[in-house]
Amino acid sequence: MKTMAELSLRRPISAVMFYVSMVVIGLIAAVRLPLEQFPDISFPFIFVQMPYPNSTPSEVERVISRPAEEALSTVEGVKRIDSNSRTDGADIFIQFADMSRNIGIAATQVRDRLDAIRRDLPSDFQRYVVFKASLADQPMLQIRFASPKDLSSQYEMIRTHIARRIERVPGVARVDISGAQPPEVEIAIDPARLSAHNLGLNELAAQLRAVNFSVAGGEIDEGQRRLRVQPVGEIRDLDQLRNLVINAGGLRLSDIADIRLKPQRTQIMRRLDGTPAVGIDVLRENDANLVEVARAVWAEVDSIQKDPALQGIRFITIGDQAESVTSSIHELVQAGWIGAGLSLLVLFYFLRHIPSTLMVSLAIPICIVMTLGAMFFLGLTLNVLTMMGLLLGIGMLVDNAVVVVESIYQYREKYPDDPMRCAIEGTRAVQLAISAGTLTSIIVFAPNIFGERNEISVYLAQIAYTITISLLCSWLVAVSLIPMISARLKTPPAIRAEHGFVPALTRRYAGLLGWSLRHRGWSLIGILLIFGVSLGPLILMKTDMFPNEASRELNLNFNWKGSYTLPQMSDEIAKVEAFFQ
Repeated sequence: MKTMAELSLRRPISAVMFYVSMVVIGLIAAVRLPLEQFPDISFPFIFVQMPYPNSTPSEVERVISRPAEEALSTVEGVKRIDSNSRTDGADIFIQFADMSRNIGIAATQVRDRLDAIRRDLPSDFQRYVVFKASLADQPMLQIRFASPKDLSSQYEMIRTHIARRIERVPGVARVDISGAQPPEVEIAIDPARLSAHNLGLNELAAQLRAVNFSVAGGEIDEGQRRLRVQPVGEIRDLDQLRNLVINAGGLRLSDIADIRLKPQRTQIMRRLDGTPAVGIDVLRENDANLVEVARAVWAEVDSIQKDPALQGIRFITIGDQAESVTSSIHELVQAGWIGAGLSLLVLFYFLRHIPSTLMVSLAIPICIVMTLGAMFFLGLTLNVLTMMGLLLGIGMLVDNAVVVVESIYQYREKYPDDPMRCAIEGTRAVQLAISAGTLTSIIVFAPNIFGERNEISVYLAQIAYTITISLLCSWLVAVSLIPMISARLKTPPAIRAEHGFVPALTRRYAGLLGWSLRHRGWSLIGILLIFGVSLGPLILMKTDMFPNEASRELNLNFNWKGSYTLPQMSDEIAKVEAFFQ
């Protein structure tokens, strides 16, 4: 059976075309690879938000949380359910036992269970929201608006002039407005008028709920036509509500109440640089390129800032994933170039032959481009973790090529007139060794790819994929491309230096190896002693999921003892802001 080296040597055009095709495909895939800060990883967690304002925690627990927990406990694979009942609603956290659980299907099952008990929930309960724990659900861009005037009541202006225009940008999934609430209809009833017309408050509330509806009434077949009946009773403006007749005597709602629009009462207040602020969070579509979408959004923001209605409003960025991704990738690429350059210098120092050094260094770009192509077809993205895997693999990409080149040149010294034979036999002599070495390096990362998934392995799998693919590519280059090129190069001149660092290092290593072979007992004791001494620092070493490193951000959390109004808390926070300014 012919080896890879023989096939590439006997069919060089096919081998060259194969690698040219792989490089071209890899370059095209590298351009189309989505850029992300972190990979789109879904965790087996679901968060259900069930708003129910103007209530008490005990009532929310009784009528919302308990029925929902009983229904959600029937979902298959649930490990734990936690709920939090507040005066404005309930939050339910669901954790699944299987890390590889399809969280999209699980979210559908959660919605089905909640829809099944919809009739058991209070009649004035409006809606619930199901959130999936995914890194892709994080906002890619966070913009805050600062102005001398309070913008918390300018929801419609922000929605019309800013949010809607950004939502039309290709790749944007949605835009969330934070710090400003949409206006609500306030019906201020005069108790004296209500009692004078002999009306009850509960009766009036039920009547108002009944007049605001939109239901499907079925279909009517008339000859060749089919008509769809849908009675609509939705109130679309305040005048319709004011003119609403509420009793048989023609009494209108405006006769007993004042009706107006007013901002919703909010429980959240934002401040930025000592002034009240609101903002927007921009979320992108899952398959959209982060950097391209961010550029398009910023181009639209530049156009929005020219709107006369937004004069005096400052746009301040507090979070930009695209900038973080581009800066991280630029730093990693810079580190990669430096590492590749240093490895080139080290190779030349030991090989002392420029063509051989360039031939070995050729493995680095070819393997990286082929890895990028494989990442595209495997559905991976170019993010901080995959780039880290590529950088870790750069130093290992030339190992196989160096071993093959050294073996081939040893045969070239024996048979200087037969480069074809030297390339085949030199590669065959070390092919088993480099194959075993490559597999042993890959097998370390196999559990992260095929093993049980947990909160750590889902991240390490991104690194494992890139290192595994790059090492396989380096093995393929070493056993096929390197022999084909080396067979067409001149034999490098033999270096017979007796003085210098490398000859001295070789002599000392040979002496140490000879002593260890003659004194095997002492060698084994020395190895065990080094191992025992290393156990001490290993036991005393602190363990943590992430290193505790200093950052440029400082978060301060305040716990309030007692009940305070939002303006009171804002005044106290303003004192802290003044201290840091």
